[in-house]
Amino acid sequence: MTTTQSFKIYEILQRHFNNNDDAKTVVQEIEQIIEAKVDSKKDVLATKQDIYILKEDITVVKEDILKFQIAIEKRFNGLILWIVGTGIATTGLIFTIIKLFITK
Repeated sequence: MTTTQSFKIYEILQRHFNNNDDAKTVVQEIEQIIEAKVDSKKDVLATKQDIYILKEDITVVKEDILKFQIAIEKRFNGLILWIVGTGIATTGLIFTIIKLFITK
């Protein structure tokens, strides 16, 4: 809680209680409650440094995924070439065998 917020709450409570001591006590208690809640959530909340580290990790993972995709595409292209080449060779072999039997 900022100092400005504390002063505003203090002024409002001072008008309500008509007593400075009670208003100060309530404001201090509110500040302690807020600090305790923030402290309890420190493990859950991410800092700017945490977010920066995650962004770097995500960038590295994206680069690794892209490299993996490129490797898979190269292998896939190689397999397609083998399949097409094998098909052409098989077709040529079949035509050759047919030609041998028909010409005799």
